[in-house]
Amino acid sequence: MKKISAVLLVALLSVVLLAGCGSSAETTYEQILEDGEMTFAMTGAYPPFNFIDENGDLAGFDIDIANAIAEKMGVVAVPITTEWDGIIGGLTGNRFDMIIGSMAITEARLEQVNFSDPYYYDGAQFFAPVGSGLSSIDDLEDGRVGVVTGTTFHDALEEMDSVGEILQFSSDVDNFMAVQQGRSDGLVTGIFVGLQAPAEYGVDIEPIGDMLYSEEIAIAIRKDDTDLLNAVNDALAEIIEDGTYAELSNKWFGVNLLEIQN
Repeated sequence: MKKISAVLLVALLSVVLLAGCGSSAETTYEQILEDGEMTFAMTGAYPPFNFIDENGDLAGFDIDIANAIAEKMGVVAVPITTEWDGIIGGLTGNRFDMIIGSMAITEARLEQVNFSDPYYYDGAQFFAPVGSGLSSIDDLEDGRVGVVTGTTFHDALEEMDSVGEILQFSSDVDNFMAVQQGRSDGLVTGIFVGLQAPAEYGVDIEPIGDMLYSEEIAIAIRKDDTDLLNAVNDALAEIIEDGTYAELSNKWFGVNLLEIQN
């Protein structure tokens, strides 16, 4: 009888434990609503989309978009800065809820995460010092070209015969400085980022040739967080419909980025 009672006791405890686990399980979206905040990641070094301003605060288009989406969801957006190379690993490792950091949709990334609807369109552009005499990146002869590690720009450079050496940086700020100091012959980055560099950082660079390719930029979310993905897409649609998106885009760029498609 004692043995039977012991077995029954273990079984009952197991049922209780399983029931308890089931009742406390929450999706990421439910946890966000309960906590009243959503965490999102970016490098904080990709101006004017995300950067540290003169007051030491995070600013930029990505930050404003995150705040607008969070407001529609009824929560507060909490930014987390991290290195770009490894940012997807941080997302899949549950360090933050999503990536709102100007990430392009690619087939390789889609194998690891889901993406929201695009929140702007961008393009890869080669920039070189003013007066370089170059008409395109193909004019380089074994040139040294800078790029941020882990970006689609990096992948594209590896396919170009005119590039002799790829210089890797953790941010475009360092990338700009390398050109200014003569350590590289040019750089590849997003066209909007490169165009603002002369005014923001005093670097004498200019776009050379046509854009290398265009990209859809979206918010990355873990594969199993489908309810969060739907909520983010709904919020994004709302800020586009009510004019908030156009207002923020014009604030930073003077144009509506969603109207720029290549």
